[in-house]
Amino acid sequence: MSTDIRLKVCGLTTEADARAAHAAGADYLGFVFYPPSPRNISPAQFARMRPQLPPRKFVAVCVAPSADDLARLAGLEFDYFQIHFKAHEPPPHLAGWSGAVGRSRLWLAPKLAPPQEIKPEWLSLAATFLLDAFHPEKFGGTGQFGDWEYFRCQQSAHPAHEWILSGGLNPGNIVAAVTTTGAKFVDVNSGVESSPGRKDPAKLQSLAAALGRLKK
Repeated sequence: MSTDIRLKVCGLTTEADARAAHAAGADYLGFVFYPPSPRNISPAQFARMRPQLPPRKFVAVCVAPSADDLARLAGLEFDYFQIHFKAHEPPPHLAGWSGAVGRSRLWLAPKLAPPQEIKPEWLSLAATFLLDAFHPEKFGGTGQFGDWEYFRCQQSAHPAHEWILSGGLNPGNIVAAVTTTGAKFVDVNSGVESSPGRKDPAKLQSLAAALGRLKK
């Protein structure tokens, strides 16, 4: 990116979409490993795509993985691991994720219903937290807006951590979202798609242009 705002494009399912995200200036490319998602791919699919993917940081996105599942993804040489889980009933092996991939490479994405806050014991496990729009049944990719004020407060309360803003971001609202929250890192998915799992190059370029205007 040509701005100070880092961009992750998530839910990539094809090499063409990854190249379109790269052309729009994405800093991180996210791949979903969660079968209920329309953007799900298998580890084998990613392994076949990987040699053809553009040179960006790769993020494995999954939901409460077992130790074996996480080890399988770690073997694919991802740069970061974005793990979603239910905040009201976190898995007992949550601490093990940090040990498996390292605190600096772990992005925790708890499903939080505002005003529920990040638990103090989670802060030592990961350097980065992603806050998405709350949905009682789904994990990300819903197109629903996140709570921008809630994000701003969490980021302000824990400045030693990195915070990623997600949830319903698109070319039309990205400037307002960043201006309102002070986010330095944004994650987009459904807001730059033509259909679930298919990215729209024009929307990606439009979002990149909007982020570029923030620097002027």
